[in-house]
Amino acid sequence: MAPSRPPTFEATNARITAAALELHRALRDALERVLPSVDGARACGRALGLRRHLGWQVYAIARTADHAAVMRALPKARGWALVLKALHDADCPEKPLKALREAIRAMDHELAAGATALPALRAAAAGAMDTAAQRAAMLKARANATRANAVLHGVSVKSYLSSFLIGPAGADGAVGMATATSIHGIRRTRPGAAWPIYYTLEAHDEANPSSGVATMKHRTVGIPPLVRELSSPTADASCLRMHRDGETLMVELLDRGPANTDPLDLAFVEHLEHATTLKEARTKWRLLFLMTTPTERTVTEVWFHRSVKPATDPSAALVSSPNLNRRVLAEHGMERLPLEAGAVSVERPSLPAALRKHSAVHAEVLSRAAERLGAPIEEFVGFQLEVPNPPWMSMVAMSFDC
Repeated sequence: MAPSRPPTFEATNARITAAALELHRALRDALERVLPSVDGARACGRALGLRRHLGWQVYAIARTADHAAVMRALPKARGWALVLKALHDADCPEKPLKALREAIRAMDHELAAGATALPALRAAAAGAMDTAAQRAAMLKARANATRANAVLHGVSVKSYLSSFLIGPAGADGAVGMATATSIHGIRRTRPGAAWPIYYTLEAHDEANPSSGVATMKHRTVGIPPLVRELSSPTADASCLRMHRDGETLMVELLDRGPANTDPLDLAFVEHLEHATTLKEARTKWRLLFLMTTPTERTVTEVWFHRSVKPATDPSAALVSSPNLNRRVLAEHGMERLPLEAGAVSVERPSLPAALRKHSAVHAEVLSRAAERLGAPIEEFVGFQLEVPNPPWMSMVAMSFDC
């Protein structure tokens, strides 16, 4: 049997990551010379006279700082020729055009070299280069794993919707953060111990570890983050409890006896008035959402207030469970799992078709979270990621520069 992690993985991953990020920088710099401010992929394509899909590819590469997202959006050779011509015709200076040509050649070289070590190349790409058959096989494997874990642990969730809201930015650059969460169709198939169903919001600045972890100062009596009127009537202290877990708190699902198999819905809203302070130098943000329960479908979102201007669009990743500890994460980075989807922009609260029945609750918890931050939800723009059957105890990550 072939090793799950080929010996060439580290070198291949390093080269491909460097080439993809250099391509991102070169295209971003060239694009900024001819389009200093462009709002959205469609506007980018129209301004350059490119077809809609090619315009989206150009915008996606220029606006992401994630190598797998770059690889997912790569045009073919003919597409790159059209892009270079469009930039030349728009009077892009020769120096950034030359850097872009060199970055395209370097990316092509690394992909050609990686083709001789396909397992390493596919691992480095985190699913971005998988074929339709490979993606279908991965989705089937994840669905089977969700069902198996639900049986093994005797607990499951139909859908888990988790949103982060950032802003508004104050005069001194201070920004708040809120979370809006709704969990639908929680079931236990047999008696069992208390189960962690929800972790409370925490913020941590890796560049300033001495500041510690910022959390809401919840008491452990009752369930302070719970929005009772948006949760099931039976969602109370008889089936839920707050429990301290290190620096943060979690809400645990208790055994409900004969009511275990009755579906339970929960809604939570939290906020931090001061999560961090925006600086002139761009910093990398990483929003992490832990899948504590076997779940059939999750939607993770990040919403930016119009006063917060991210330098890149959020990129999405699935991260394996060995990196749940911040110390391990800092020393070894994120172990990425294949992910078939990316974050898409949304202008107003909405859900994918399979989850539309939860739209009213979703919109209401978002509205309440925005109000906690002192602004209406209409002043926020969002990015949404839908992942069916995320691996149990994995993390969904949304990363961006701001």
